[in-house]
Amino acid sequence: MITYWPDYYREFKCKAGSCQHTCCSGWVIGIDEKSMERFGKEPDIVSKITDCRFDMREDGRCPFLRDDNLCEMIIDYGEDFLCDICREHPRFYNGVDGHIEAGVGLVCEAACDLVLDAEKHFALEGEDGSVLELPSYIKDVFDESMPLTLRLTKIANNRRASSKLRAEIFDEMETLDPLWDELTAKIIADPVTEEAEDELINNNAKAFANFAAYLQYRYRGFGRFSAEACYFVADIVLKGLPFKDAVRMFSGEVEYSDVNIDSALEIFE
Repeated sequence: MITYWPDYYREFKCKAGSCQHTCCSGWVIGIDEKSMERFGKEPDIVSKITDCRFDMREDGRCPFLRDDNLCEMIIDYGEDFLCDICREHPRFYNGVDGHIEAGVGLVCEAACDLVLDAEKHFALEGEDGSVLELPSYIKDVFDESMPLTLRLTKIANNRRASSKLRAEIFDEMETLDPLWDELTAKIIADPVTEEAEDELINNNAKAFANFAAYLQYRYRGFGRFSAEACYFVADIVLKGLPFKDAVRMFSGEVEYSDVNIDSALEIFE
């Protein structure tokens, strides 16, 4: 099947040692079967693996992550030697009607910069040089004939949770970063008004539209979820977290937990 990528993907490049939020820490890193066969032939690698998972250090860092945030395995063996999850992160793939739609997830700092700072609407380019027309649920996000908040209302079918209810929903999900709990608690205790959300979103329409379009693309038109995610990120920003940090945290807490993303898509269907 042909794989299509947003055209901005050509510019994607890992920040490696300069990344402030390394993906090689704080996660359980499972190893695929073929990689285990390869790793099993290298004593210095297999000695740091238990039950097909890397033995993370006490501080949560991968045993192959050096102090300069570079990967010892890549340096010694090359990038192709990595297991699937390390080599592919933060890429995602969705099978859709006889083709594959791929992209990069916003839990990644480099992906955040690339996607959220994009100046133009993205196009979908195939490996064979073909171009896939964007579906209406993505085009609607980029319809600049109306304010972005009205576009979010449209894709959400006129539904919108209060900031308190939204925060309570996300607060009930499993948590990776304690800061997530602190921020949801702040919103619950002192809810954000719709007027404040709308002002922030419309004043930063390009970045929020890029975020909404990414969600619409990745989750194939779950408009209510995309809109509520934008409102929640706005709430987090209004409680003091910078925009990109808020998006990256949302992606890590919600998108990168199978339990959380399934729950969010069901609740905000």
